[in-house]
Amino acid sequence: MKTVVDGRHAYLMLKYNGKDMGTEYLSKYLMDFTYTDAAPGDQDNITVTLDDREANWQKTWKPEFGDKLIADLTVVNWDKPGQKAKLPCGSFEVDAIDIDGPPDTVTIQAVALPLGGAQAQQEPRTKAWEKAKLKTIAQDIAKRAKLQLVYSANSNPSYERLDQTNQADFTFLIEKAKDEGIAAKISGGKLVLFDEAEYEKKPAVLDIIRGESNIISYSFSESSTNKAYGSCIVTYRPPAAAKKEKKKSKTQTTAAASNKTSSKVITGEYKLPNAAGLPVLKINERVESVAEAKRVARNRLREQNKQAGRARFTLDGDIRLASSVTVNVRGYGRFDGKYIIESATHSFGSNPYQVEIEIRKVLGW
Repeated sequence: MKTVVDGRHAYLMLKYNGKDMGTEYLSKYLMDFTYTDAAPGDQDNITVTLDDREANWQKTWKPEFGDKLIADLTVVNWDKPGQKAKLPCGSFEVDAIDIDGPPDTVTIQAVALPLGGAQAQQEPRTKAWEKAKLKTIAQDIAKRAKLQLVYSANSNPSYERLDQTNQADFTFLIEKAKDEGIAAKISGGKLVLFDEAEYEKKPAVLDIIRGESNIISYSFSESSTNKAYGSCIVTYRPPAAAKKEKKKSKTQTTAAASNKTSSKVITGEYKLPNAAGLPVLKINERVESVAEAKRVARNRLREQNKQAGRARFTLDGDIRLASSVTVNVRGYGRFDGKYIIESATHSFGSNPYQVEIEIRKVLGW
């Protein structure tokens, strides 16, 4: 199926279990296609809806869980005459099938996580990680999930001990990575970890300008509960060291009890240069050192302040718009600025090719 406006058009290529479905078939039967380049903490996915008037997908073509889909979206003469550019959506495995009617349709949803690695998302595990680095933990989890690891972060924190207690691998890894200011997602058969702060520094791929850009709809959101903080303080009081039991006098017993509540407090703070007048975020969390407390304070402050400037745009289709790239927003007054895309959903079929992006303001630190 394709959309034609003044010679510009877009078309979809799909491979199902290695076989090309062909533009002729898709132009006749494709109803809708959606590709979501997911936000950190999630996985990419596609949804394909087809006219099944001949009931092929209910009989001889019946899809199976784990079937492989590869999707590419191509635009021709889109931004200028002679242009041809492709958006490789990646490879996916079928995880949901819906048949509806009449008229008969089939909707196939496929995700980036291989079916054979689903236990990493669904199965709770308990494991103690001793003297391990974050990249090593991620590598182990990626291997269990049958994914290739892409570690794109400058830091690689190490831990004396980490306890994964009755948590699925991905839940555990995503939470720990977030603690370190590192985002994690599943895309194209890969487990990707990256430093969002570094991606925020990259040049914007697009200016979204009110009255000039092909904007279909937009929304900005602000809330007093998501206000920006100027600093974060992390404190932790370690438990007193255990002592061997032995007969004590009343005085000794009282002294021992006193020692249990007089442990040294570990404190770490991260403060922004323009923190004056802004509220302080206070966190009570287990840390092993002042250095770790400061690192946690910075990352907790980033996580909180990321909620303070959010927006959503639906635009004319643009293959440049993807999760983790940046855009400039202009013409919206107080909301103007540089934003990073958290997720991008490209849709095509019954409506012309368009993309919906969820964005947040870059923090700049």
